[in-house]
Amino acid sequence: MKLFRRTSQPWPPAWTHDAGAVIWRFLFDGEGRIIGEARDPERKQAWFFCLRERDGAVIWNDLLLGEPWWVGIEGVDAGRLYLHGYRKPDMPQHLGITAVDIPSGRQLWHNDEYAFVLALHGEVYATRETFGGMQFYRLSAKDGSVAEELGQDMDRINALRREINEEDIFRGYRYPEPLGEDHPRGEDVSAALRDMVDAGAVRGDVDVLFEPPLLMAAWHEPVQKSKRGKTQNGGSETAADGMGMGAQSPPVLQQRFEARDLTSDRTLYSDIILEAAEAPGMDSFFVKDDQLMYIKNRSILTAHDMNGVPA
Repeated sequence: MKLFRRTSQPWPPAWTHDAGAVIWRFLFDGEGRIIGEARDPERKQAWFFCLRERDGAVIWNDLLLGEPWWVGIEGVDAGRLYLHGYRKPDMPQHLGITAVDIPSGRQLWHNDEYAFVLALHGEVYATRETFGGMQFYRLSAKDGSVAEELGQDMDRINALRREINEEDIFRGYRYPEPLGEDHPRGEDVSAALRDMVDAGAVRGDVDVLFEPPLLMAAWHEPVQKSKRGKTQNGGSETAADGMGMGAQSPPVLQQRFEARDLTSDRTLYSDIILEAAEAPGMDSFFVKDDQLMYIKNRSILTAHDMNGVPA
C-alpha cells in the first residue's frame, strides 16, 4: 500500500496501490479482500496481488506461477482464487485450472486437463473436450480431482449460471451513466457540469454518478500542446504534425475526473486519471459500499472514502 501524498484538495484518496504495471483486472472476493491481476506487456510477465478492501493494505503481492504470461483470473469462490492457462499461446481458449488460497496466497492445486466453467458454493465445475463432444465435471475444490462426471448435462450447468446471476453479488455497487437526455438525474447535474466541463472539448460521453450532494464525473478531452510541440504530459509532437503536413493522426486524449459538492458548489477533488488514451472509454470509476474506486494511469488502484467527504 502506498498512501497518497499530501494535497490541498479537500477530498484526497484514502489509499492507493501502485501495481507497477497495467492492472488488467481486479475483483472482490466477498470477504473483504481485493484480488488483482497485473501485467507487464514489455516483459511478458503477469502476477497477482491481494489487498484488504477497507484500507488497501497488502495481504500478499507478486504471486507468480510457472507460466509467466499466458495465465489469468477466472473467478473467486469460498476463499479460493481460480486462475486459467491457455490451450495454446496466442489462442483464446482457456485450459488448465490453478487454485490459490486467498488468505495466504498459497497455491492449493493445479489441473492441466480441464477448463474452468464456474465455481459456486465451494464447488468447481469444469469441462474437457473429448471425441464425443464437451463433457462437464464437478471437481473437488480441495485438490482438483474429479468428484462427479456430469456428461453433457448443459441444463445443470445453465441452472448454476442462473443461480450465480441471481445472487446479489453486485449489491453495494453503483456505476456512472453517460449524461444524455434520458439520464435519470440529467436536470440535476446539467447546470453543474457546465462549470466543470468544456463541452466543446469533450470526446465521447461524460460519465456521471450523482449521490447527493456529491456529483462525480469523468470525461475525455484532447491533450493540449505547447507552442514548442510538446504535450502537457511530456509527449512529443512530430514536425509534420506541428506544421500541419502529412496525415493527421487522432489526437491523444486525457481523461479527467472531478467530484463536486453541489450544495456548496465546491470542487472536492479533481485529477487527470488517464494521461494518454487513443480513444474514449467508459465505466472508468464506480462506487462500492463506502468507497469510490478507479485505476489511475492504468496501474494505480485508487480509493476515496465516501464516509470522509468533507461537509
